[in-house]
Amino acid sequence: MALAAHPTCFSHDESISSCCASWLKRRERFLRKGSVHVHGVVMAKVSSKCGSSRHSKLLRSCRNCIQLVSKYPNLLSHRSHKISPSSNNILPEVEEFYEFPVATILNLLKEWSQLHFMKVVGVLACTMLLVPAADAVDALKTCTCLLKECRLELAKCIANPSCAANVACLQTCNNRPDETECQIKCGDLFENNVVDEFNECAVSRKKCVPRKSDMGDFPVPDPAVLVQKFNIADFSGKWFITSGLNPTFDTFDCQLHEFHTESNKLVGNLSWRIRTPDGGFFTRSTMQRFVQDPNQPGVLYNHDNEYLHYQDDWYVLSSKIENKPDDYVFVYYRGRNDAWDGYGGAVVYTRSATLPESIVPELEKAARSVGRDFGKFIRTDNTCGSEPPLVERLEKKVEEGEKTIIREVEEIEGELEKTEKTFIERLMEGFKEIRRDEEYFLRQLSKEEMDLLSELKMEAREVEKLFGRTLPLRKLR
Repeated sequence: MALAAHPTCFSHDESISSCCASWLKRRERFLRKGSVHVHGVVMAKVSSKCGSSRHSKLLRSCRNCIQLVSKYPNLLSHRSHKISPSSNNILPEVEEFYEFPVATILNLLKEWSQLHFMKVVGVLACTMLLVPAADAVDALKTCTCLLKECRLELAKCIANPSCAANVACLQTCNNRPDETECQIKCGDLFENNVVDEFNECAVSRKKCVPRKSDMGDFPVPDPAVLVQKFNIADFSGKWFITSGLNPTFDTFDCQLHEFHTESNKLVGNLSWRIRTPDGGFFTRSTMQRFVQDPNQPGVLYNHDNEYLHYQDDWYVLSSKIENKPDDYVFVYYRGRNDAWDGYGGAVVYTRSATLPESIVPELEKAARSVGRDFGKFIRTDNTCGSEPPLVERLEKKVEEGEKTIIREVEEIEGELEKTEKTFIERLMEGFKEIRRDEEYFLRQLSKEEMDLLSELKMEAREVEKLFGRTLPLRKLR
């Protein structure tokens, strides 16, 4: 079925765009009936008095509309002629005709709407991502860079549920004391290829996002505190991380890492679990390769990584590998990538899934050598059990929510009790102050004034009126 051409006329108050919109509405009725093959020519006729401001606006609107199809100059034709004035018209009218294929204008309208939609959505995404969390000037620069340099990646991110959820999650991190850690957790939860592509463009390739500077939280340790001998081949096999310093990177559940040597490199297949808000989990995994420093056996370098060009440097503070259950390797690390310079932490690898108590004194000593308190390390859960059913997880979350509500109510009640007690104490202090003022007032009265008061037997309100209502007094006798 084909759609026949219809003449389109403009009244003196109508613009090209509104006329197009009206024509498209009529077209939609045909589209609902079935497949439509659009061809033919649309002819726009503009009739105007040359001196009319309204009609000149229409002509300008028409010319703007024609600019949209400037990339199809061979498909557009135009002609005009004057009409002799009638007896009622002083100025001649001008009729202009514009002809162009239907398919052309439809494609152009579609491209125009998509382009402007992406601009609006991109600006909104930039605003959500950056403005609340950064200086306004820096945020504006970043938004401009993203819209100019990473438009495709930004569009994919907005259209992808996981990436969009990551954006929403990031909003909960704004202005929090642990803002950076919160943002990393959002990335852990919603990481996928679309997020990686967006980060690669925004952070690494075009550097739209400023890099977080090294704050000195994890300095390079003194070489004297590191192990002087370390054979990377002894590190082969399965190891658990049973204790970690940094909650952002080191304390995930079920951290089972398997190492082997390959071409004088230590290769690690790392896996860990990410807890989901509903009480479930999913497993992440990656592979890392380490090169041993030829001059310092206790230093291992994981460099030359493609994603965000991250670099991790491991420093072995203490170790004992004797093929026994209490074998361990204590690693302190620091790193950098295109987004953050100077992150770090420390972990304890053990053959056992739980931290052996027999090695704690050695770990405490090693932690002190880099200015850390091992008592603040967090022990991990390596039971690696199966995921509970969804109903059970939700019931547990409800119970936890109820406990949280009860705890918060108790805290509020405690605060109210403190506030009430403080108010009563302040009120009693006020009464005492009034009594002291009253006594002071009486002491300041002369003998003649006291005699006069006693003689008149004045009531408190009369005394207040007499002395300018300076003090609220009871009956003076």
